[in-house]
Amino acid sequence: MKEERYWSLFNFVFSDASKKRNSYKFGLIKSLLDSLFNGRETEQGIFFSYEQLFTKFTENYWNLVVKYDLRQMRKDRRSELSKIETILKSAVAINSVLENLEFSSIDLCQKNHIVRQVIIECKKCVVGALYEDFEGTLYSFDLKADGVFVAPLAYEFMLKYKMEIEKLNYYSWAKFLEKINLDHALIRVIEKLELATPKRNDLSIYRDILQKEFEECNCFYCGKKLQRHIHVDHFIPWSFVKDDKIWNLVLTCPQCNERKNNKIPAREYVVRIERRNGIICKRDDVLIQTEFEGYTDSLVDRMWRYAKMSGVKEYKGDSIFISKRGCKKSCVYG
Repeated sequence: MKEERYWSLFNFVFSDASKKRNSYKFGLIKSLLDSLFNGRETEQGIFFSYEQLFTKFTENYWNLVVKYDLRQMRKDRRSELSKIETILKSAVAINSVLENLEFSSIDLCQKNHIVRQVIIECKKCVVGALYEDFEGTLYSFDLKADGVFVAPLAYEFMLKYKMEIEKLNYYSWAKFLEKINLDHALIRVIEKLELATPKRNDLSIYRDILQKEFEECNCFYCGKKLQRHIHVDHFIPWSFVKDDKIWNLVLTCPQCNERKNNKIPAREYVVRIERRNGIICKRDDVLIQTEFEGYTDSLVDRMWRYAKMSGVKEYKGDSIFISKRGCKKSCVYG
């Protein structure tokens, strides 16, 4: 399928021509985009489990509904709240402590219970509705199975235009919310949508793993010996990936991390991190194997190219180009 056709279908979903009683088509698109780099390649397409997609979906809506009190459904004679809003608000009504917690901080058993309820509801209406809007070209699914299979061409399209689709999705979602919420709730609605995205986790556990277990004792970029202040950097910026996985994390000195900021590193570093990941993924450890689930040898290279195509700037400062001396200092990947 040509790119023009996919753009046409995405624009249809974002438009008023696509029937929307609630905002959940936008929410599912966002969950797919946030999960792009954690899919598993199969003969049927790139597989994403319902648990994977709707855990992100639930976390996004937890902030929108519980934290910001933004309505997500047009009022009708049947109900003022959608099923998802009812699920989340009911959880808070049962335990008021939850109202002040981030979704990631909720007790695992209770969190899983909420996600299961969301999955049941979304499998009834959201998965099929978005499937029909895309005329079956975005993904295939079986409600009795564990997830959806994104078509390879659709997957490549979303990778290539990830940031553009995200912006259009935010804008269309905001327009929808403006029509169904009171004026006082709409202050900086775009900002609230962006803030609803789950935030990066505490990366100290990854720093300890990389430093102690894999003896990464030099800055990944400049090669200098790491001192007391060690930063954990997302090789491909978190703003593009929106996930914390050890295969995309490196240890750096504060100076390199601050200078690189929200940019992709110079091209030659792709080879180095792929070589390093090849060493790490061989570790027979449950945590490591979980972190590398869905990882392929070409993943970082593809992410780098798509991030560049999406407008993520490349950092080319002298401080990031490692010298031969720096390379020789590297403990694992030099």
